[in-house]
Amino acid sequence: MKLDLHIHSKFSRDGAATIEGILERCRSSGLDGCAVTDHNSVEGSLRAFELASSFGLLVVRGTEISTAEGHVLAYGLSSTVPRGLSIDKTIEGIHESGGMAVAAHPRRFPSGMGIRRASQNHFDAIEVLNGGSSRGSNKAAFRMAERRGLPAVGGSDAHKLEEIGRAFTVLPDVRSEEEAIKAILANRSTVGGRSRNVKETVVYAIETNQEWVRGGFRRM
Repeated sequence: MKLDLHIHSKFSRDGAATIEGILERCRSSGLDGCAVTDHNSVEGSLRAFELASSFGLLVVRGTEISTAEGHVLAYGLSSTVPRGLSIDKTIEGIHESGGMAVAAHPRRFPSGMGIRRASQNHFDAIEVLNGGSSRGSNKAAFRMAERRGLPAVGGSDAHKLEEIGRAFTVLPDVRSEEEAIKAILANRSTVGGRSRNVKETVVYAIETNQEWVRGGFRRM
């Protein structure tokens, strides 16, 4: 099964897509499921989870939490962990809520925590293929996860509908969020898709600067 485990909707400051639009795009793109992972919000994720069956998709609840040192993906939560905490405290909060903690695009500037921090904290998995990150950044994350024996996940990090499915996680035949998370934790996941290309890197740099200004120079 192919699941894009990193998608942003209009409930993210830098997103615009509706939940219905995201689910329809996933279905038409040949994906079997997804996770809506808005910044510091689960509102869109819970809506997607509620609508999943009507689109014939498997949806994993998720969010992307802004820690004091970089972004962390959380799966399987019905509420989010406060932003601005240390990585350790964020992971602790995710686990206390019954969720899975994943280091998001660890080597990507400015929102990644860095390979060293990602390798030193108690993550359940590492995002090793992010469709919005460079090939070099993804390779560094993959090597670190492999070295530590940690499960791998992938996602497009889509902020536009056309970006959905650019990168994804491949799982065995799972039928629920619980089964999907268990499969990842058991190191039964692989990844597919691609990193961003040169043209997309230029666009990313421009849009990152614009978002930085729009957000009042406040980190996402």
